[in-house]
Amino acid sequence: MSMGETDTETYYDTDGDDRGYASLDESAARGKRKEDPGYLSMDELHQPPPKTRKRRKIKNADGKQETRPVLECRMPTLVTKPAFLLPFDDMPKHKRQALGLQMLEASPPRSLKDLRNIIAAELKQVAKKLSRLERAYYGVGKSIQDEVNRYVSPIKVVMRMLTIFDFSSGRVIEDAIKAGQDPKRYKGDPNNIALLKEVHAKIKQYVPEKFTEISDYCLKILSTIEKYCVSFYDPEKDEYLETAAHYQQQINMWKSTIRNNLEKVKKLQKDFHERIIHYTMFTSPVVTFCKKNECEQVPFLFLFADACTNIRAAMAIMTTWLQADENYPIFLRNDIDDMERNKEEKVRCMRDSKTRFHSVTYKLNHAEIELDTARSEIEGWKEKEEALRIEKDYLFNLQSELQQECDFKEFRRDELAKNKADFSPDDYNETYDMLTEEIRYVRDRMPLVKRQLAAAEHKLEWMSEKKHASRKIEKEVKRLKQELKQAKVERQQRESEFTELENALEVARRIHRYKTSTDAAEKIYFCLPMGPKQSQVLGSLDDKMTKSIGVVCREIDQDWMLLYRTLPFYPQRGSETIEKDIASVNMESARGPKEGRALEALTRWRRHHTRAKFDDLIEALKKIKRHDIVAEINKVLNPPRLMEDEEQEIYVPPSVAPELVPFYKELERYDQLRKAHKNRRKSVTQHKTAQKQKS
Repeated sequence: MSMGETDTETYYDTDGDDRGYASLDESAARGKRKEDPGYLSMDELHQPPPKTRKRRKIKNADGKQETRPVLECRMPTLVTKPAFLLPFDDMPKHKRQALGLQMLEASPPRSLKDLRNIIAAELKQVAKKLSRLERAYYGVGKSIQDEVNRYVSPIKVVMRMLTIFDFSSGRVIEDAIKAGQDPKRYKGDPNNIALLKEVHAKIKQYVPEKFTEISDYCLKILSTIEKYCVSFYDPEKDEYLETAAHYQQQINMWKSTIRNNLEKVKKLQKDFHERIIHYTMFTSPVVTFCKKNECEQVPFLFLFADACTNIRAAMAIMTTWLQADENYPIFLRNDIDDMERNKEEKVRCMRDSKTRFHSVTYKLNHAEIELDTARSEIEGWKEKEEALRIEKDYLFNLQSELQQECDFKEFRRDELAKNKADFSPDDYNETYDMLTEEIRYVRDRMPLVKRQLAAAEHKLEWMSEKKHASRKIEKEVKRLKQELKQAKVERQQRESEFTELENALEVARRIHRYKTSTDAAEKIYFCLPMGPKQSQVLGSLDDKMTKSIGVVCREIDQDWMLLYRTLPFYPQRGSETIEKDIASVNMESARGPKEGRALEALTRWRRHHTRAKFDDLIEALKKIKRHDIVAEINKVLNPPRLMEDEEQEIYVPPSVAPELVPFYKELERYDQLRKAHKNRRKSVTQHKTAQKQKS
């Protein structure tokens, strides 16, 4: 081959380049299917078509082909092969192809990050397929604007010629095509009818048949995203967490929007063929474009564009979903940091509210004690107060009388002195001395009465002050009660806020742990619980399985080996492994009691059988014909109760009062139960003694 000659070489592109190349075999296959070369199935999409590239062969100065020295020395028989004559810098870089949805169905992804990368790659592939479909529909380098420029004017001419208002359904278009073929009804350009027929046939060919596979694949991607990109938040059970609640709300909205967009593709086409469509039923970008180009009367031209817009809108939402799921742990981490900082402030506020509540409670208790003391004192000298009031009135009146008497006698004595001449000396002296003596007596009594009156008034004033203090304390108690009520409400509010913060912090930590866990994707794939595995505790008395195992260990004797072989295991446990377990139990519990061997065997069963249930144990006991143990388990789990007729048979002596009869029956029933318990303990002791004597 001379200098400058070229040869043709075919290779597969793995760089994800979307140039629309296809091999001849594939083009021939499409020709047989009468499909457009730009349309590829999803299987063809995952296997990029080969490209054809012309390459100039490199020659050295002597005119010979330049080959690789390593191949010339070690593999001389392959030197002339075209694949080994490529220069080093022209070798295609092979990349590892991304896992598809089929691989996700077959095996779990390594992590949620890998899953998001896989879904993003699948969405890119769907976008490429949609671009090829648009290129096949519009043509290379064309768009919806070219479609409008080509078809709208001729179609509007046909509508005017046939007096049709709009083409809103397939039946109207078919009738128009039939009418256009009739020269009597349509006298316009037949090319317009041909264009109408062409665009109608193209729409019927592409919508929705060409979108069915893409829509189904998008639904498949959506189901995968729904399965893995979850919020791990339950609004009904978990504490309110703004980030998680908002993300869950967005997920619900995204799911409904994506499904509506994908269903709208088929729905519009169905309405077009069976009912009617209107341009307002399209998406907002298509509606805007339709109004801009004055195509409201020919909405069927935009069915393909609206279908592509709906698919792209669904893909955009899924891409947003993946991005939000990637940022979800970051926002949760920020929330956790904020809540941990706020937790200290909440603790301080809660401590202050508790201190205030206890302080007000202490003050209120002391005030109530003082009020009770004051009220008891007032109640104690209530009668004395009444007596003091009577005494005060009496002393006040007595003081007034003494004062009046003293004034009157002094007046008489003065009058007697003025009228001295009217009396004899003896009478005058006797009367004057008597008046003077009486005045002196009255004056001597007045200080005592005044002191008694002052004492009574002082006591009454003290009592009045006590009453005033009691009323003041009562007002203080009312104020403290109101303050205590407010402090209690504040304390409860602070405690509630702190509890909500703690619960929200726990929920945020749990969700963040799930989203950042390395085995989260694997657990979701196998439908395993995300939380830690619950430890199977055998010591709980309230556990139904524990009580049953206790009865089995006590009654099974040597049949525990047969029971262990009969019990189910998940995951499956081979017969050789089961025999090894039995030998190990016999060796470890050789010197112990038989109950210990059965307990060890059943403990191993519960440890190795991840789905151990009470029903499995009962079924295994029935298979080995140990119905006696099943009956004993039923007695332990459902002990018999005294019937009403048994209670009525209890003898009640006539001396017992009627209102005490129920209590007497309860005591008799308690005595019967206690007696039965003593008899059982006695029989157990006798049985153990007999066993010891035999041994």
